[in-house]
Amino acid sequence: MLRNYFLLFLFLLSSQSIAQFVVKGKVTDSATGDPIPFASVLLKGTSVGISTDFEGNYSIDARTLTDSISVNYLGYISAVKALQQVAEQTVNFQLKPSDFEMEAFVFEAGENPAFEIIRKAVDRKKDFDKRELSAYQTKNYTKIEIDIDHVSEEFTKRKTVQKVTAVLDSIKQLTNDEGEKILPVFFSETLSKFYFRNNPELKKEVVEKSKVTGVGITDGSTTSQITGSAFQEYNFYKNWLSIVGKDFVSPIADGWKQFYDYDLVDSVVVGNDSCYLLKVYPRREQDLAFTGTVWINTKTYALKQVDLTIPKEANLNFIERIKIQQELTPTAAGPLIPSKTRVQIKIGQITPKTAGLLAKFYTSADSIKIGEPQPTSFFNQSVTLMPDFDESSEEFWKDNRQDMLSQHEIAVLQMVDTLKRIPIVRFYTEGLKFFGTGYLPIGKVDIGPWPGFFNYNDVEGVRLGMGFRTNLKFSDKWVLRGYLGYGFKDAEFKYSAKVTRILDRMHWTSVSLSTQKEIDQVGLEISSLQGNSVFLAASRFGTLRRPYFSRKQQVDFQREFFKGFLMYSDLSFTRFDPIYDFYYLEKETREFKSKFETTEARFGLRYGRDEVILINDNERTSLGPLRWPIFDLSYTKGMNWLSGDINYSKLNFYVYQRLNMGMFGVSRYEFDAGKVFGEVPYPLLKNHLGNETLFYTSAAFNTMNFNEFASDQYASLRYRHYFEGFLLNKVPLLKKLKWRAVANANVLYGSVSDKNIANAPTVDPGGNPIPSFGRLDPTKPYVELGYGIENIFKFFRIDFFHRMTYLDNPDVKPFAVKISGQIIL
Repeated sequence: MLRNYFLLFLFLLSSQSIAQFVVKGKVTDSATGDPIPFASVLLKGTSVGISTDFEGNYSIDARTLTDSISVNYLGYISAVKALQQVAEQTVNFQLKPSDFEMEAFVFEAGENPAFEIIRKAVDRKKDFDKRELSAYQTKNYTKIEIDIDHVSEEFTKRKTVQKVTAVLDSIKQLTNDEGEKILPVFFSETLSKFYFRNNPELKKEVVEKSKVTGVGITDGSTTSQITGSAFQEYNFYKNWLSIVGKDFVSPIADGWKQFYDYDLVDSVVVGNDSCYLLKVYPRREQDLAFTGTVWINTKTYALKQVDLTIPKEANLNFIERIKIQQELTPTAAGPLIPSKTRVQIKIGQITPKTAGLLAKFYTSADSIKIGEPQPTSFFNQSVTLMPDFDESSEEFWKDNRQDMLSQHEIAVLQMVDTLKRIPIVRFYTEGLKFFGTGYLPIGKVDIGPWPGFFNYNDVEGVRLGMGFRTNLKFSDKWVLRGYLGYGFKDAEFKYSAKVTRILDRMHWTSVSLSTQKEIDQVGLEISSLQGNSVFLAASRFGTLRRPYFSRKQQVDFQREFFKGFLMYSDLSFTRFDPIYDFYYLEKETREFKSKFETTEARFGLRYGRDEVILINDNERTSLGPLRWPIFDLSYTKGMNWLSGDINYSKLNFYVYQRLNMGMFGVSRYEFDAGKVFGEVPYPLLKNHLGNETLFYTSAAFNTMNFNEFASDQYASLRYRHYFEGFLLNKVPLLKKLKWRAVANANVLYGSVSDKNIANAPTVDPGGNPIPSFGRLDPTKPYVELGYGIENIFKFFRIDFFHRMTYLDNPDVKPFAVKISGQIIL
């Protein structure tokens, strides 16, 4: 009997000793509702604890419980909650963000121990950079949510806003944990396969399924190309990361010591790996650098995970915070692939009477395969959509999501679907798109462009016009365009019409036929100023410079043979009919003539090795090059054929490149060279673009007058540098203004042959003087230098230009001030 009691006692004792308590829960951001990974969760007064996973979840097993549990993480206010003495309980935390303040730390002697860790991590970058792999592919899931938040009281009192909230009151309102209402306006999910290969470095994303819902979103195909993982790729093994069009320096960049300070906090276990936990701080708060935490493997010195923020003190406009959280997974070959990435971009209120914006991006990658590179032809398009990309059921998404939607995200989908159907919302979103694109979609046709609706100048007086183009609803193979305008002073109709047949959308191939009658200006042709809308509009109002009627018929053909390599050609018939005093000497008879016709055949090649191209409806849209230059080479032959009066040739070579200069900012240069072979009237020469307007444009020489110089052989270099705060961030008083210095240098060499000089008389047949053209000394370049400030009141830019040569020319202004407006981050 005694023995039985003794065994029972031992059993109860052992049961008590192995009994466990389980405390689990989730840690989220109180302002956004998003999970906080890597937060430290600790039973108060003990060393028992754990870090939250990437979804903010934690689970602690303990033999005994204390009375409370605490959570803390850099950039958030720590929190403590009471515990119950029960076997299992759930305790969730909503942490409030705190203003980041760099902690002061002093090392008594020797080097900061964190420096040696960073130094070894930088030395081994090539071992872990995924770009060192010959090829890899991943299966990715991406979701994006965009919300309007920080809705001010003044904003909600607007009549248009009240019409919206009256409808939304009928469904569940979404708020953050601080009770502030948020208004979701966009949500997307994308399943895709991402491919990479080296030598040459090429990338491609194949979007298999995409579901997009958003206010003002009418074309899912265009949107789906930019909501996949290709545009959410962040590689901290690069020296510089491009985010929202800006370059941010990585905490493990080669020049890390110029930008960062570090603090070795602890050695922790993450998964199965022992890691150094380091805090990183920018040396200058306004630099485009990160603050936050990185985990580095103690054995390999590879990045394990990062939680980094770009604070509002950085020299950015409108953006209050950019936060990036990332987990990395090693491949069999060694380099790391980000397995999960979460990005938050918070845009503040532009004025107290407006609202803010919060964009959230999440990407997870699995099914990682290395090796097996795809052929280079596979990468012809950066992003492609499967034929049935937008056809999927809710059951499909439930079965194929790598991560389930939260209750918050399900509510977001419901609200966005309701919001986009409200008439007043549709009215304003369509209005914004009309202003931005120039066209208003009405069924299968877009009306516009609105800048062509009204004009006023000395030749036409008041000019009214209207145009249209067909859209994707009409056809994905045929595009029709038309425009009709009328000038009340010259009583002339102007028109244009164009039909395009898209033969192949994969290797972009199209053929077009067009005709037009329009007023143009020598050296200010509309076709060469399409990308400079403000300057083009300014040059079309008021006094027209050397105007002429242009009647033109043209056939165009283009085809992309492989990624970045485009061939284009055209055949055109043009009539030049001047509306100012113009004459040239006919080559054979040397008679005075004022009108001429040309027949031109042009052939060109364009190559941009890493240029990103999107298919926007029925047009190709370039997002520009990332690293390599864009080359364009063209040859034009003018012929005495059909209606052509003149025989000549033109050769042109153009290069454009964006250069990342690291801590010194970003540069852009354009090199343009060409030659005209043969005797031609001066409107067929290269009439170098001057700028007599108040507005700055990078396409012109800003201290040169209109029609001041023309050349039949020339070479120019236009160089622009954006210091991105490098200089002014160091000036104590100016750095608070977040102004940014810019610099310009424009150089032009040119000359005109004797036969083309003789071809342009300076007097008409009656001996009266007529306008001619100026020319450059072939041994003396035209040079102008400029400097300026951008980001004035977050919008304005002012440039100061000094003309260095040809100061004796008539009506020269050796100094010019130009202004411009731009929305930049």
